[in-house]
Formats: sequence, C-alpha cells, structure tokens
Amino acid sequence: MRIDGAWFPGDKTIRPIVPGLVRLANGEWLEVSFLLDAGADRTVFSAAFLGVLQPMTRSGGEEILISGVGGGADSITIDTAIGFIRDDGQLVTVRGTFSVFAQAESADLSVLGRDVTNNFTVIYDYPDQIIALLAPPHSCEIKSPV
Repeated sequence: MRIDGAWFPGDKTIRPIVPGLVRLANGEWLEVSFLLDAGADRTVFSAAFLGVLQPMTRSGGEEILISGVGGGADSITIDTAIGFIRDDGQLVTVRGTFSVFAQAESADLSVLGRDVTNNFTVIYDYPDQIIALLAPPHSCEIKSPV
C-alpha cells in the first residue's frame, strides 16, 4: 500500500504534506491536509477544525497534553478515524485518540504525528520530491554503492 503526499510551498518554506480525511460525528468525511512531522509524537488537528470536531470531545478520561517548541497548547481530545486514499484509490483508515488545537495561533496546519506514521514506512525525499507512506506489499530498500 502506498499513500502519496507532496512537497507544497508555504509562505517561507516548502512543507511535506499528506492529504487525508477525518471522520466527523455524523459519519461523513472531511478533507484535511496534514503536515508530515517526524518529530511530532501525536497527530493534532489545527484549530480550523475545532468547530466540526468539538462535538466528538471525549468525556472523562485523561486529557492529552500538547506541547512543542513554543511551549504548551490548549487542546481537546477526540476519538475518531483518519482516512487516506491509497495509490489504488481505496480508502485506508487509522482509528485513534487525537487532539485538536483550541487556538488558531497554535498551528496553521494539522500535524500527522508518529501515533499514525509508526504504522508505515515513511519517505521524506526532498531531492526527488517524494513524500510517501508505505505498507506491505510496498516497501523501500536502501542500497550502498558498490
């Protein structure tokens, strides 16, 4: 299985983006562009999705604390599924507990973290302009020059 992303130009930099979907409370899917972040422990939706994801806030249980280079960030915790379109056009989903930033200044993009990407071989290849998430039967091989 292969899920393709792309390098997209931002305001001042080019970012690795993976297109995805999030399942809403009514069962519908909403498109999400995820910043592929190898340093992120968890997947977090940007505050732009707060209004549509807030009805899915977990009641009880422990809240997940979100922090990064800029310090802590307010968030809510939800249980849902994230979907990706495979290279063969089929939908693959990852269910889990995810966070949603509560304030717009926390992040301008949703972040795809290792709680999801640990299910895949992840390729960040800027020189060849490749962003890909792989799972069997797809794989990658690193060869040493002979």
